[in-house]
Amino acid sequence: MTVVAGLAGGMVVAGVLLLVLELTRRAPAPGTPVRASWRPDVATGRRLILALAAGLLMLAISRWPVAAIATAGSVMFLPRIMSTRAARQRVEVLEGLEQWIRRVSDMLTASRGLEEALESSARSAPAAVRPAVAGLARRLAARGGAEAALRAFAAEINDPAGDRIAAALIIATGRRGGAVRDVLSSLAAMLGRDVAARREIEAERAQHRTTVKWLAAFVVGFAIFALLNRSYSAPYGTAPGEVVMALVVALYAGGLGWLHRLGSVPVPGRFLAGQPDAADAAGATGTLDLADPGDLVRPR
Repeated sequence: MTVVAGLAGGMVVAGVLLLVLELTRRAPAPGTPVRASWRPDVATGRRLILALAAGLLMLAISRWPVAAIATAGSVMFLPRIMSTRAARQRVEVLEGLEQWIRRVSDMLTASRGLEEALESSARSAPAAVRPAVAGLARRLAARGGAEAALRAFAAEINDPAGDRIAAALIIATGRRGGAVRDVLSSLAAMLGRDVAARREIEAERAQHRTTVKWLAAFVVGFAIFALLNRSYSAPYGTAPGEVVMALVVALYAGGLGWLHRLGSVPVPGRFLAGQPDAADAAGATGTLDLADPGDLVRPR
């Protein structure tokens, strides 16, 4: 009966979590490509194996199926909830794009074209965008087409800011002189304001992440206490106790998910996500319908 109750409680937890995820799911931003399938990477696979091992260990120690499911879920999702790496890397990429585009603007002269300046900029590109800039320089040097090279660069950056820069550079390819420098300087200034705003947002959202960490630490501490004090936690070994534990776990999981959502910055969709080959076949430049690269930095 305990095992059946534990499985029923686990199903309750899973159902509540799926309901919360569906009710809070946001529609994809315009321009976001649809993923055909989900393929876990190496880090996700390792975390999944570790989560299964932790869940089996908890089941062997406590004999509580709900606790085992909760432990596996915690090992799987808590590191992702409490991590700030993605937001920090995105700010670093934006800052690197700002520095790089300023250097490209400085390299432009009356005798040096844009493509030549882009190839030369790979030697001094910031670390956050150096691989993407180096790939752009290689494609331009191979003379495979400036638009295809810039679209591939935007795909490697995988950010709307990279799309805006690539779109301006696609339109400006082949031009020389001050007009292009003015556009690049305006893009750099816009990126600088974006970076400053994102740093302020991250500072404010850090409070929510701190709350998530304290709440997670409290739950882990209580779990350790319950395992050590078996006379206090004995009711959880019964069928009603497993159901109650499932409800408590669902409430904590929902609260952690809500706090994580408050502390996350939604990423806007890209607008230059089309395939360059398709654009070339159509005899157009994909989504670019601008006569002047300055249109990308002018307010609308």
